[in-house]
Order: sequence, then C-alpha cells, then structure tokens
Amino acid sequence: MALIALLHGRYRLSDRELVDLVQMVWQLPISVGSVCHLQQVASAALAPAQAEVQAAIAEADHVHVDETSWREGTRRPWLWVAVGTMATLFLIQMGRGKVQLQAILDATFTGRVISDRLAAYHSIPTERRQVCWAHLIRNLRSRVESKGRWQADAADLLALADLVFALWERFREGAIDRATLQAMMQPIQQAMWERMQIVKHDGHYLSSLCSELLRLWDALWTFLEVEGIEPTNNAAERALRPAVLWRKGSYGTQSDGGSRFVERMLTVSATCQQHERPLFPYLIAAITAYWANQPAPKLLPSEGA
Repeated sequence: MALIALLHGRYRLSDRELVDLVQMVWQLPISVGSVCHLQQVASAALAPAQAEVQAAIAEADHVHVDETSWREGTRRPWLWVAVGTMATLFLIQMGRGKVQLQAILDATFTGRVISDRLAAYHSIPTERRQVCWAHLIRNLRSRVESKGRWQADAADLLALADLVFALWERFREGAIDRATLQAMMQPIQQAMWERMQIVKHDGHYLSSLCSELLRLWDALWTFLEVEGIEPTNNAAERALRPAVLWRKGSYGTQSDGGSRFVERMLTVSATCQQHERPLFPYLIAAITAYWANQPAPKLLPSEGA
C-alpha cells in the first residue's frame, strides 16, 4: 500500500500504470478500483500528518503562500501551498480568496506572509507582508516589451529593481551586512518612490501598477528589516512544481477523496524533503500504525532533535 501511494503520489504513475507494474513485477492481480481504494486507505493514514503540519504552519514566524488551478471532476478548485521553515502544507479548496487563505494559514496565524499581489492577501496587514519582487520584475518587463509611452518609465523602474536584487545578492553572499544593505538601498527606494508618484498620475498602462505598489510600499521592503524574510516567493513556486506536473499528467482528480489524497501526499512528501527524511519508510510507518489502530508517527522532528 505504501509503495502504491509512493508511486502514484510522489512519482506520478497513473492508476492503470500501477496496475500493469504490480502485475508485471510482483505478479499480483489487482484492479484499478483496488488501487484507488488502497490510495484512500493511505490517505486516511496520513490525515494526522496533515493536521500536524497545519498546526506547525499556524505557529510559523513566516510562510510563503501561493496557489495554482486544479481540476476535480467537473469542478475547478485551487491548490494552495504554504511553505514554512519546518513544514509545507497543501490544501485543495474551492476558491482563491480570503476565506481560502484563512483556511491554509489558520485563524490563529500571526506571522508574516510572502506572496504575490493577489487581492486575497490584502486581508493581511501590510506590515506583516512581503510582496514578491520576482512577480514585480515580470510585470515591469512585460510593460517594457509592450509598445507605448510608458516604456521609458517601465525601463527605469526595472533598472532600479535590478539594483535591488544586486544588493540583495551581495548581502546573501556575505559581502555586506544588514546595516550596509539598508543604507545602500535608501537612494534606490527614494528613486522608485519619486518615479512611481509621477507615473501614477499619467493615466497610462503603467499607472495602475505604480498606484498598487505605492499602496503596498511597506510590504515591498520587509526583507530589509526582518531576518529570514526573502524578497521573492520562489519557495512557494518551487513547492508547487511537483503538483503542477501531477495535474498535467493526471488531469487532476475525480472526487473529494482523490483531492484529499493529493494534498496529503504532497504535504508529507514536501515536508519529508525539507528534513531530508526518506518518504517511503514514513509511509510504511504511518499505514502500519493506522492498521494497528496506533498513534500515527510524528512527521516533524521534535524540538531539540
């Protein structure tokens, strides 16, 4: 059962491929229906791990959050991810709004959120946010590449954004300390602020972006002040890649039960990877405990371990 869960949930073999593999390698007669049933049992065995990770995310100092489209039969839900330093949580939900954001972070969450500029994240106070600069650079580059009188302004803002990343890389490499980073960033911040203030009144293609960025101004610079915060949401985007490949290969899920299996396998797989913990032995331990009606094995390392 653990092997079937691993091959489908981590290595993305289809149910029919699993049937062929099990019959060919182990000479075990099994049907597609049996494969699906075994996945549901494995999903139930992983429910405590899902709850353990959700509790860890709620207590995290900061998380990277993102979402991507999913498919569940004829429905079109969204697959959400929250990446903390200790765990990664996936949830498939019907929507990408404030309610769904609160569900993945929990109502008790008081940490900081690194994300793109989706409207759902506006429910989080600006001082608890870090807006993704990678998204911003892509937005500016698209405006530079489109024809119009905004191109020069977009090019200037893009050049300033490149300077932000250049300084950040020097800080990450240890070439400058945080105080120097903050001091060297001040003229760049001032130049961006002044240019955006001018552009927002021009009424062209770039004006709405500048107005939005000025409203989120403090959230652009959290990484300068808070240890552990990065200026991009790359951690969440990387976490979503296996899920996107799963969606492309399987065209999503067919039921609520299938979606629960997906989110739990993605959660356990990503969290094991964060701790360099082998996934297959954990699946075996979780399913064995479930069958024996014993407490599920802990997914996260204990404090001090």
